[in-house]
This record gives sequence, structure tokens and C-alpha cells, in this order.
Amino acid sequence: MKKTISKGSAIALCAVMMLSGCTSIKNTWDGMTQAGQGATAGGGIGAAVGTGVGALIGGGKGAWIGALVGGALGAGTGALVGNSMDKQKKALEEQLSQVKAQSDQNSQAIDDIKVQMVKDRNDLDAIKVVMGNSVLFPTNSYKLSSEADAALNSLAFNLKQFPNTDVTVVGYTDNTGAESYNMTLSENRAQSVVNYLEAHGIAAGRLKAIGKGEADPVASNSTVQGRAENRRVEIYITADKQMIQQAEQGKI
Repeated sequence: MKKTISKGSAIALCAVMMLSGCTSIKNTWDGMTQAGQGATAGGGIGAAVGTGVGALIGGGKGAWIGALVGGALGAGTGALVGNSMDKQKKALEEQLSQVKAQSDQNSQAIDDIKVQMVKDRNDLDAIKVVMGNSVLFPTNSYKLSSEADAALNSLAFNLKQFPNTDVTVVGYTDNTGAESYNMTLSENRAQSVVNYLEAHGIAAGRLKAIGKGEADPVASNSTVQGRAENRRVEIYITADKQMIQQAEQGKI
């Protein structure tokens, strides 16, 4: 049986892990129970140590998504949140399929959208939606294209159906052009998506825009196809604090 570490032990362990390298961090993290992981990630630890642990959650993608919840979350809480997020993911996939069936014009755009399950900073299930640049924006622009309407309308409808979730929109570019220009363009593109969702009835308090510029490429920037894949917007749908509280109380 795995042993859950205390908050104080977690702090000490974090410091040791930071000194011992990434492989040691991952091995130690994987060896913990969920409660131990929650205590480590949620405890009152220094910024540098917290960053090191946070980067492990969700394969490095969960460090900045999801409501910040301190302390351990039980397995029951995780299961209930996971069930709710799975329902939302399936509903979104169905809604996108219906849009594709109703319009040949949007068929390719919808095909290019990827919906998958990931983890947030609390190691809770979250939904990741990847929309390629060709779906949303003309070249070197942050003005949403006409093809974006169908996809984002479906997303807005889905978010209204599942109100206890937050949304983080992250914009990316390829490495063509100046790094500072790419950062600004990515920020503007993420904000354009946030503005669209807000204009279509999603509360501003649920929405956050982040620009990552040419960071975190998913393909090689040395080819045309690779650069096209890197020009994208990633949308993360995560449990909000109310959903987590309800799950802890067994009310969802």
C-alpha cells in the first residue's frame, strides 16, 4: 500500500526533488497516492518549488489551468468531477458533429478540431479543445473568420449547458517573424476567442486569455505543414471552485 505524505513532508520532499532533477521528480510524484500529490501541489510551498511540481501535473500543461485549490482532493471528488467533465466532452463532440452534418461549408473546419481529456493543476479531469489557425483566423490576423462562427457557437452553447466550468484560451503561433510580434498576435487571438464567447453569453469571470507566442510547438517549424499545426488555439475547460466543492460534498 502506498503511504500518503503529510503537508510538511511534502514541502521537504519538493525541495529535495527540485535539487535531484526532473527524472527524480517524476518518479517520486508517480509513487505518491492522489492525496499525497494533492498535498504536494496544494501546500504552502515556495514559488520555485511550486513551479517544479506544478509542471508535472497534466504533462506540463496543467500548471496554469484550473481553479487553485489547496490541500488534498479525495479520490471520490476526482471521480465525480471526472464524470461531469466526461459528460460535457461527449456533449461537445456531439454538438460539433451536428454542425458538420448541417453544413458542407464547415465540414473540414469541424474535422480539424480535436477534443480530448487532460488534467488540470489539481490533477482533475479537464477538456482540451484544439482549433487550428485555418478554422479561426486569416493569416497574420486576429479577426475571427466566418468559419469560426459554427465552432465557437457550439462551444458557447456547450458552456451554457455546463455552467460550473472555467475556460482558459491559449493562443500560439509558428516561429515565422519576430518573437515579440508572435507573442502579441497570440495574445490577441486568444482574446478574440474570449471576446466572442463573452458576446455569446458566457460570463467574463469564467474566461481567461493567454498568449504563448511561438512557445510549445507541437510540430517542426521547418516545414509548411508543421508551421500550420503550430498556429493554433487551445481551449481548456476546467472544473470551477463551485463544482469542486459540490463534488467534495457528493452533490454532483
